[in-house]
Amino acid sequence: MIFIKILQIISGNDNGGGANHVINICKNNIDDMKCEIACIGQGPLYDKAINLNIPVVAFSLKEMLNGTLTKFIEKNQIDIVNFHGAKSNFIYLITKNSIKIPAVVTIHSDYRYDFLNDKIKKVLYTPLSEMGLKRFNNYICVSNYLKDLLNEKKFEGKKYVIPNGIDIEDYNPNISSEKIRKKYKILKDEFVYIMAARMHPIKNHNNLINAFSRLNKEYKDTKLFLLGEGELIEELINRVQKLNIEDKVIFAGFVNPTLDYFNASDISILTSFNEGGAPPLVILESAITKKTVISSNVGDMSSIISKDNGFLIDPYSEDDIYDKMKKAYLMKDKLDIMGNSLYNHIIDKYSIEKFWDNYYNTYKHILTGVN
Repeated sequence: MIFIKILQIISGNDNGGGANHVINICKNNIDDMKCEIACIGQGPLYDKAINLNIPVVAFSLKEMLNGTLTKFIEKNQIDIVNFHGAKSNFIYLITKNSIKIPAVVTIHSDYRYDFLNDKIKKVLYTPLSEMGLKRFNNYICVSNYLKDLLNEKKFEGKKYVIPNGIDIEDYNPNISSEKIRKKYKILKDEFVYIMAARMHPIKNHNNLINAFSRLNKEYKDTKLFLLGEGELIEELINRVQKLNIEDKVIFAGFVNPTLDYFNASDISILTSFNEGGAPPLVILESAITKKTVISSNVGDMSSIISKDNGFLIDPYSEDDIYDKMKKAYLMKDKLDIMGNSLYNHIIDKYSIEKFWDNYYNTYKHILTGVN
């Protein structure tokens, strides 16, 4: 064993899967792997790290580009710098020559779609992000899909695959399912679908809402929970109103912990056009609450979801989403068995302990070349 000190670089505003991934790395119980975070600005991730007593600092983008990051690395005797996200890729693009220790980037998503919601940013920032990514010599991919993408796009350097992990000890219900259902006027016998995702085009809320509207016309005892915020929120609310299902679709906004809301639902849904993580955080959270899932057949999902533990869909097909939602409804008496099967699969393959070991061994290999 060798002692390794790692600095994680990520936007302080990140509150999605990437943020949880970084927090999970830093919560490790490996004596020889110590992590701290340098946030690009303050925000939800910075605040969460403070609350969890994880060592964290925040610098502006300008400060990081002007040498503050390099000085911090030297002063704190960091062994490896681990970058996360498009902003950090840009920082490495500019500062690589001044960072004298090994660096690695964790790739959480398909970089081509990071700015899908803004045409101007997509044109301006996607090439910069790709340029930054190509300056690295080491890549950690959260799925085989992302590793294959880098190979296809001719990225040089060593590539490692580290799937997401989840700590089953994290789930201690704060709010009972009964209390949540009462708050949102969900009757005891109503069947609830839930999707937790930012309101972003890549998450494909439109097809989900259209499919649910069709389903609800047949089965009035169904409701849809939508957790998350984002730029599409008003557009989605308007769509729900036009479909006359505003009393059936619940926009709960950003909630924490989301696990309590999964627990109060019958099945979770992920309709994304693209998912980099294996498994995505929402699949892990659904599994921990022993809820089965309806998931887009994208990325590595076909190796995670099977007919025994969930349903796979073509996210581009509203008909397929509707069909699988209907199938799940009609199989409601079997969903507990499927949820338990997903739970057992996840704790066997994607435990937090395996996640920590994978990161430690990867950092060690980067430093020494020894597995």
